[in-house]
Amino acid sequence: MANQQYKAIVRRVNEEAFSADGDLAVIDEFVAVDLVDHTAPPHLQHGNQSLKELAQIWRRAFPDLKVTVHEIIAEGDLVVISWSGGGTHLGDLMGIPPTGKRGFMAGITFNRMEDGRIIERWGNNDQAGLFVQLGLMPAPAAS
Repeated sequence: MANQQYKAIVRRVNEEAFSADGDLAVIDEFVAVDLVDHTAPPHLQHGNQSLKELAQIWRRAFPDLKVTVHEIIAEGDLVVISWSGGGTHLGDLMGIPPTGKRGFMAGITFNRMEDGRIIERWGNNDQAGLFVQLGLMPAPAAS
């Protein structure tokens, strides 16, 4: 039963907190105050308020952002998701001015759970692919 509950929590946090029309309160409800987020930029790696700030950064940069969890696997205290998200780059993104272009990114995130809360995160995403779509870097040369 815990695995099903953990899956539901991780899905809600990722889809609701990071989608523009979602509710950031889900972070307060399901993310540990002392979260360690190995995926976030160094200044946002500690605490649930840092995760909330990270979600707000992405939501401001992409005001129509929609994040979807596609696959979810739970084993013991780990919940792994594959996800994608996209929207129109209309706001500042960590110092990058708006491009007005649509962009899409996919990733995988590991979440460690304890007592119904996410306590640690690791992940990888295709941020370089997003930057190519936004015209911020050249596409790789075809081989």
